[in-house]
Amino acid sequence: MLYLLKVEKMIQYIADKEHYTKVLSLCEKVKHDLWIGTADLKDLYVSSGKNVVPFLSVLDKLLKRGVDVRLLHAKEPGENFREDFDKYP
Repeated sequence: MLYLLKVEKMIQYIADKEHYTKVLSLCEKVKHDLWIGTADLKDLYVSSGKNVVPFLSVLDKLLKRGVDVRLLHAKEPGENFREDFDKYP
């Protein structure tokens, strides 16, 4: 899987464990736009402070702050993701 991370006008190649440490951990800090492109959306949980929360809750907080969030994916998300997704308006 290939991720390109644009931070302060810089693009980096992201692979393996860096998906979490460089991409997902930075999502909470986004101020304006967050676009995520992936082949498959999964029911993902991430660290948030001392808690582990659904990644969708991170996206929900961003949306409530007015951040433009876009999820671009190749196929229909799995059942667990859909169940969590339906919990967030």
